[in-house]
Amino acid sequence: MRPSRITIACVVILCVGILAVPIFSQPAQTPAQAPVQTKPLTVAEATNYAATSRYADVMNFILEVQKLSPLLRVETLCRSAEGRDVPLLIIGNPVPASPIEPRASKKAVIYIQANIHAGEVEGKEASLMMVRDILLQAKPPYLDKLVLLVAPIFNADGNEKINPNNRRQQPGPEQGVGIRTNGQNLDLNRDAIKLESYEVAGLVQNVLNRWDPLLLIDCHTTDGAYHEQTVTYSWPINPNGDQALIEFQRSKMMPEIEKIMKDKYKTLALGYGGFRDSRAPEKGWETLDPQPRYVTNYIGLRNRLGILDENYVHGDFKTRVAGNYALLFGTLDYCYAHADELLKMIAETDARTAARGQAPKPTDVFGVEFDLKALPNPITVLGFEMEASSPPPAGVKPPTAGAPVPPGAPGPPPRLKPTNKKKAYVIPYFADFFFKRTVPFPAGYLIPKAAPEVVQKLRQHGLLVERLIQPATLEVDQFKMKEVKGAERLYQGHRTNTVKGDYGRAQVEFQAGTVFVTTAQPLANLAAYLLEPESDDGLIVWNYFDKDLASGGFGGGPAGFPVYKLMKPALLVKETIK
Repeated sequence: MRPSRITIACVVILCVGILAVPIFSQPAQTPAQAPVQTKPLTVAEATNYAATSRYADVMNFILEVQKLSPLLRVETLCRSAEGRDVPLLIIGNPVPASPIEPRASKKAVIYIQANIHAGEVEGKEASLMMVRDILLQAKPPYLDKLVLLVAPIFNADGNEKINPNNRRQQPGPEQGVGIRTNGQNLDLNRDAIKLESYEVAGLVQNVLNRWDPLLLIDCHTTDGAYHEQTVTYSWPINPNGDQALIEFQRSKMMPEIEKIMKDKYKTLALGYGGFRDSRAPEKGWETLDPQPRYVTNYIGLRNRLGILDENYVHGDFKTRVAGNYALLFGTLDYCYAHADELLKMIAETDARTAARGQAPKPTDVFGVEFDLKALPNPITVLGFEMEASSPPPAGVKPPTAGAPVPPGAPGPPPRLKPTNKKKAYVIPYFADFFFKRTVPFPAGYLIPKAAPEVVQKLRQHGLLVERLIQPATLEVDQFKMKEVKGAERLYQGHRTNTVKGDYGRAQVEFQAGTVFVTTAQPLANLAAYLLEPESDDGLIVWNYFDKDLASGGFGGGPAGFPVYKLMKPALLVKETIK
């Protein structure tokens, strides 16, 4: 790490009143139009987008805004591995002292998270600017219906490793950005199931379980295709989430936000993805993976709305920040206009999910294998005609890494680069995951000898977890394993598991102390994802049942997965585990 020795202080200047429109296109005002106020600048603004904020700069900026507005309170989301308190900004009118107040006043809570990958810093700058530009208005907008939670520097440790050599594929900021991983060397956007990082564990404990935001916005920057749209976005795409919520976001909410961004904020947006074949763009545009280890997909399993913001990597730094800023305001405009509708929809979804667990039907299923198809309507990618760049000469290391090409050996295929000729590609958008194979959805899960770390992980996610205080003999389904295979390479510190096997029906006596997780609760989809043996991102994948597997059939006993499925509700004498 070779950071600059110069810490750029937060500066203040005299300016005119601030409107809730992008500052990049804000018309000038005279003192007669608005009162004079002091306006803290972000490091990006103060350096003409040559630099991004360090941790101290962010904390100083927050302090300066607090001096100017009573509508901001600061909590701590977590303490990082390197000892930094990650700030969580609470913004309201009045600023709520506890999560009970928004619920009592029926205000919608919106959570905005930036810098989860600390090389992707646009959201950090844009969210700070958004907070300032809302709070410094004479009558701050949105806050009669919304409460805003903002974590502008989620990966504080990664942020401090700023270096001009990080993310060299993007133009600026010239003084560099941070790194992808946190102080534990974990990718925080792969941690939403295992919750091993301080940051994502803090997100679940101190934001999701405590404040229960209606919507989560997670700010990133792309690494992909060339196009004119400066913002791309996605929604929760795992098909085990509530289908009505998925359909609402992709067919109604996000298209309307895209229109607001274009009409009001002069910013073009596009569904997130990349060309399926960059040499044949007409084959389509494809989204990201569906696993809930990704934060945006995880929030969908909790019956909440989510937006993945991916700013356009090939735009300059100022353009990327401006795009992120426009998406934040466009989303707030939409949520403000539809706050009552959104709150009602979420409440109905929770009730529908809990009711399913009270009496699962044969049509209620959990998907264990997925496939991907195109959405009904094509999308328009405002791209460019592409041409092949010259391949590196023999013996020269190609820019995509790898060993130098030996003289006389064929090099890698030439890379594509955009020409100056614009081209609109009207193509299929592959963003609809559907079930390829399913298993029946149960009324609950029973774990006879649950390890403390398994119970702790279930509780950490906010699930209702109980234990039997009297024995019960129940008809259950058990998964008989034929194969358990660990990955050859470490991934996020784990050799992730895959299993194969079949279900069998049996009468089993469960002793007092057996852990029970009902699906008659709003987080039932998350419970199933964690406990199903064939889940592609469950606790078995992340090695939480490895001790049970080692002492099971592969060491001499019956090869049964240590979690049983109760298919029909039963009267059980039990107590809540706290």
